[in-house]
Amino acid sequence: MRHRKILPAIALIAFAASALATTGCASSPKSGKGKPKRVVLSTEYDDARVGRDASVDVKNELGALDNAELDAYVGAIGRKLLRGVPRKSFDYQFTVIDQEEPNAFALPGGYIFVSRGLLALANNEDEVACVLGHEIIHAAKRHAAAQQALAGAINPLAMPWNRAASMAAYGRDMERDADKGGQILCAAAGYDPMAMSTFLESLEQLQRLQKGYSRRPSFFDTHPGTKERVASNAVRAGEIRWRRDPNIGDSRAALLAQVDGLPVGQRPETGIFEGDSFLHPTLDFHIRFPDGWRQMNANQAVGAMEPRGQAVIFLMTGKGGGSAQRMAEVWAERAKEEQRAQVKDSRPVKIGHIDAWRMKLEMPGPGVRVASTVTFIPYRDATWRVTGTSRASSADKYLGRTLSTTRSFRPLTLQEKRSIKTLRLRSVQARKGENVFALSKRTGNAWSPAMTAVSNGVFVDHRFEGGEQVKIATVELFIAKMR
Repeated sequence: MRHRKILPAIALIAFAASALATTGCASSPKSGKGKPKRVVLSTEYDDARVGRDASVDVKNELGALDNAELDAYVGAIGRKLLRGVPRKSFDYQFTVIDQEEPNAFALPGGYIFVSRGLLALANNEDEVACVLGHEIIHAAKRHAAAQQALAGAINPLAMPWNRAASMAAYGRDMERDADKGGQILCAAAGYDPMAMSTFLESLEQLQRLQKGYSRRPSFFDTHPGTKERVASNAVRAGEIRWRRDPNIGDSRAALLAQVDGLPVGQRPETGIFEGDSFLHPTLDFHIRFPDGWRQMNANQAVGAMEPRGQAVIFLMTGKGGGSAQRMAEVWAERAKEEQRAQVKDSRPVKIGHIDAWRMKLEMPGPGVRVASTVTFIPYRDATWRVTGTSRASSADKYLGRTLSTTRSFRPLTLQEKRSIKTLRLRSVQARKGENVFALSKRTGNAWSPAMTAVSNGVFVDHRFEGGEQVKIATVELFIAKMR
């Protein structure tokens, strides 16, 4: 089980989801009864401590890919770039996370994460190096601490949009600084600084393909527009003097050798959505969420959100099986103590042939009361919780969908297990004069011609000279290893 960006309209829902997940990952660091403690990033020691704690939360929430070879490969590139950092204050760590979207970020203290989706999109080792260089600069220059200091310095009585605009402008300057510094680190390590521009161009093309349009920059954006970054990084790359490190060899071949077989798209090991149904072959369960709701698959929860963000239904698992009633009562006591929850109803229910327990609760949220219906289901040596959460005033409106989702929880059928497949990235050799369409047909490529072109940094009508290594996706049968 694997959150995507949450709409501001459901801030109370996100709060409730976090509050109800009392057996899930915790905010870190903490003080008192489960309340996050604000840490002032005054020193590098603070950065290292906060980053270390937050990195545990990242791995719990997003999930590490647990590919030792890929982690070692990314780490080797990162350590090579670190030679260009004049003063290394942190023990940098590089981790590949199990996220299909292209993403990279740095936590304070030098904890740097890149997603498998980013490695799949990158076209050569130079591009990976530029992304890592960008994140190293964020950590080395303590940009998180600088933003915190700015937020504290802005007049709290200023108009909200003035505060937001000031923070966004400062954030854009930091991104430009990280782009520039990352290119300089790459050039010093023998990587092509132009790769910063080419990767961002591929990223923009992918977003355009997925959304059907290019997003227009906003005054409140914390990042400069992608077109601006592509252009400015390309100009800067032409001004930076650098020499290719001969030990790198063929930069594209080096990367493709590492990502061959990498899962792309949904990963069956963490469950997959097929329409409204979510199937988890290794945990052996099926659950169906409401039609048309926005789906989420995080490392510790899977769920769906009402399109306007007015309600959310999610599934989590807690350790230990046994009596559903006992597990519900223990959980409710923690919710009462830590979140001031009030139990409105508590009763036994049947989910298929399973003896389960259901509770209805209310608790204070940010400005409104939040209502949740939570069903505890003992299954395969664990107790699963299906939770439906909304404003208390609209709880009845979404109760039916919560109960329908809960009743859909069951083991997978044999047919469902046999039908699950996985997409994996493979590298094939192009033939002379072949275009993307012909290559896809010959190799059984599962990607569309447009996706294949974006993933390889070419146009759809591009004709290959012959001998080039081209990324494609192949459909392969998934054999589940039951937990």
